Amino acid sequence: MAKANQIIHNFYGLQMEINLLKPDEDVLAELNEKPDPTINKHLSKIKQLTAKAKAKANQVRFQNAIHELALLKQKGIEELKKLFLPQERVALVPLFRKFEELGDQDQQSITEDEELLQFLELLKNRIDASGNK
Repeated sequence: MAKANQIIHNFYGLQMEINLLKPDEDVLAELNEKPDPTINKHLSKIKQLTAKAKAKANQVRFQNAIHELALLKQKGIEELKKLFLPQERVALVPLFRKFEELGDQDQQSITEDEELLQFLELLKNRIDASGNK
């Protein structure tokens, strides 16, 4: 029994050392007061890897958008308009104008135009649906 109590006491001591029983806010406050270079190094590496992963994801998203634009341009505006009902075309006229006036330098800003991206996704879905019929 004494051995079991000693093990529990040692285990509790280890938990106290590794801060398992402290709330996260207390641990963060303690780290802010006394920064640990090793932890800061690892946090910096984590932030760096996270930024790289986000940049890669944005690059892939941008490349996919450019690829889809090229496919839609090949299809032609008149062909694309045929995919929509007349009442849908009326609502989408401003977006068709944006698409008609699209230049090479505009492609980069397209990824920032959420409304146009939704329009392009709608076009792609209609093309895919009409191709499956």
